[in-house]
Amino acid sequence: MIYVIHVQSGSEDDVCTALRRAGIEGSSPKHELLERRKGSWHTVCRTIFPGYVFLISEHMNDEIYYTVRQTNGVVRFLGRPPVPLSVSEAARISWILEAGILTVSEGYEDSNGLHITKGILKGREKQIVKYSRRRKRCTLYCEINRRRLYYDISAEIK
Repeated sequence: MIYVIHVQSGSEDDVCTALRRAGIEGSSPKHELLERRKGSWHTVCRTIFPGYVFLISEHMNDEIYYTVRQTNGVVRFLGRPPVPLSVSEAARISWILEAGILTVSEGYEDSNGLHITKGILKGREKQIVKYSRRRKRCTLYCEINRRRLYYDISAEIK
């Protein structure tokens, strides 16, 4: 089961490290983004969901709950009492959590739409909501506690 923790923005990695030390599996997924600075493209690593950490646990007990709540940087659990993501929500986000750092995808566009040939988006073309050629980013979404969150993954489409 996947639980979502709201944390202070910028402290996602610190919270994940503290949780791992306590024996709790936490994840703050990252992705490589293409950003343009001073006329040239650079690859930078950013957090996909700033302010959120995903807790992977079979069940929620008092020990886990209070360990997480007492961790520096944690604001609150999403849901009261902490409710795991629904099966459909967990399925949409689990591939991101399992992938580690999401790398830049590559592909091409024709009259039938986008076709991804390499990278994490390969086979997930139907999940892409929009593509920005200027920013080199595909926008996707997932739902967390029935709230839709949009996120970008870089893709070089020729």
